[in-house]
Amino acid sequence: MRHILQNCILVLLSMIVLSGCATKINASKIIPAGATEVTRYKTVAFLDFSGNKGRDISSRLETVVIKAEVNDKKQYSVVDRANIDKIIKEQQFQMTMANPDTIVDFGQLVGAEAVWAGYAQSTYNVSRSYETRSKCMNYVDGKCQYYREYTVPCETRDMLINITPKLTSIATGQVVYAKEFKGKDSSYGCSDSLFTPESEGELYESALKNILYNFRLDIAPYVQTIQIELMSNTDGTNDTSKLLLKNGISFAKNDRMEKACELWQNGLKESPYSISLNYNVGVCKELAGKFNDALSYFSKAEDYAGKPVRVISDAINRAKESIENQKTLKQQM
Repeated sequence: MRHILQNCILVLLSMIVLSGCATKINASKIIPAGATEVTRYKTVAFLDFSGNKGRDISSRLETVVIKAEVNDKKQYSVVDRANIDKIIKEQQFQMTMANPDTIVDFGQLVGAEAVWAGYAQSTYNVSRSYETRSKCMNYVDGKCQYYREYTVPCETRDMLINITPKLTSIATGQVVYAKEFKGKDSSYGCSDSLFTPESEGELYESALKNILYNFRLDIAPYVQTIQIELMSNTDGTNDTSKLLLKNGISFAKNDRMEKACELWQNGLKESPYSISLNYNVGVCKELAGKFNDALSYFSKAEDYAGKPVRVISDAINRAKESIENQKTLKQQM
């Protein structure tokens, strides 16, 4: 379990990018879900939320939960909506399940560990205004002699969405997660403009998009792409290790990190006090998910530098964060 977890926390680099003189690698790491309490319930059911957008938004959130994956592994099992509708009809439950006892009874019937319910409301508003324009009415020798002012009608369209999803544990009957999400968008245009205001439907989708994104971050671990800078300073190296350091950077630039790591490890045997070699080997350990080892190499690099170095400080903080994330992910996955 530990080996699998380490390998999935930080995936090997996907590509190499150059920024100025520094070589950077793009790597992917898994970030814990924002709400650990949600991840404890792996079989869930969704009920229609109350509010004018209740059914649509509960269905959208349900899709987010269904699609929540980490390393191609689904994080939740969601009770089929057709089965839910059938049970609600047969048992004559209220659709929004406002009563916690009713939610527990329902959850037991459908075999869910927890049930999502809540509130979802959208407000659409159109306000009208006018803008003043001026038009030249008479030209003489290419110069305007006088202007006429006129007005054109304009519209401001505003969309506001409020959602409060709640997750109720069937075992305890307690709400284990409740959070308010707000999304908004607006659009403005006038009758004589090439730009026309977005429609109500377009504004609704735009305002909802950010809510769905933030909800996803809360309910399951997710992949984040980061950039990791390599070090090429040759201080503390001899001729052999200097060549190994340089060649390792070249392999890294050509998406051959496994070979680069091998060269840096050999170079470190030649020059154990090299700042860059200790740091780069630490990066290799980090990419392999061995964060304690990575922290050890980063710390050595900082000690040998004898002063704060931004790239090393960033790596130390990153390794410490990954060690803490490892503990949280073990609970969530």
